Amino acid sequence: MRIWKLACLAILCCFLLVGCTPTQSDDTAKADKAPQAQVEMAVPKQGIPVLMYHMIGDVPDNDAVLLESHFREQMKFLKDNDFHPITLDQLYDYMVHNKPVPVRPVVLTFDDGYPDTYSIVMPVLKEYGFAGTVFVPTYDTDQGTRLNWQQVKEMQAAGLTIASHSYHHERATEMTGRTFADEIKKSQAELKEQLGITNEYFCYPYGGYTKSAGDALKAAGIKLAFTMDPGWAKYGDNPYAVKRIWIGNAVDIENFKQRVTTPQYEERYLYYFRGYL
Repeated sequence: MRIWKLACLAILCCFLLVGCTPTQSDDTAKADKAPQAQVEMAVPKQGIPVLMYHMIGDVPDNDAVLLESHFREQMKFLKDNDFHPITLDQLYDYMVHNKPVPVRPVVLTFDDGYPDTYSIVMPVLKEYGFAGTVFVPTYDTDQGTRLNWQQVKEMQAAGLTIASHSYHHERATEMTGRTFADEIKKSQAELKEQLGITNEYFCYPYGGYTKSAGDALKAAGIKLAFTMDPGWAKYGDNPYAVKRIWIGNAVDIENFKQRVTTPQYEERYLYYFRGYL
């Protein structure tokens, strides 16, 4: 009988403890399940600014380089003012099919595969949740002065788009059609082997291009090819001659604001250093 009383007392204590355990309130549960605010979508009437970066580093007098402090200031401006960096897939859908994109769109591209794209750019884009694209010349990868494939794979895993900047980083305007087609083939094959991707985007080394180069890219399955021609990318533009906006040390924050808010921005350059392009 004594054992029976003790057992009943133990069961009663368990019920009391369960009753005292804090539970999630209905309000909290509803808050957890509350949908996040939807991003407004629209078809841009004036086009989309595609920003073109190269090296990020402490080289103040070269316009092919951007100081790290300036880069961070620019990314903060985009975040604070509700800009939405979009992917190349989204840009393609807009340029070719006139599909809507998030309001205040911008495209972030980084040429040449410099190590600072891994050490500086990737952490900043990850911090802000920004999409970005890195154009790599695949022959130069693992050559010591550029990104190595392990770094490229980490950037891909972090959500960055990796695309082709050709194989040897040579001018399309100085190659025959067959030679350029071979450049594309080699670059596509290496991206497939190293990253497991069927690449659809290309950036012309030094910005120069020809109609035959565009035809070769189309035959290779490339959907968009990027130049150094200034201006915003618009619906109906040639997808194999996409315009971009140069960003270098000559671009202070006020000029940067112009470049992402109006197609009629003021052009500014210090000088080009071809080795960085």
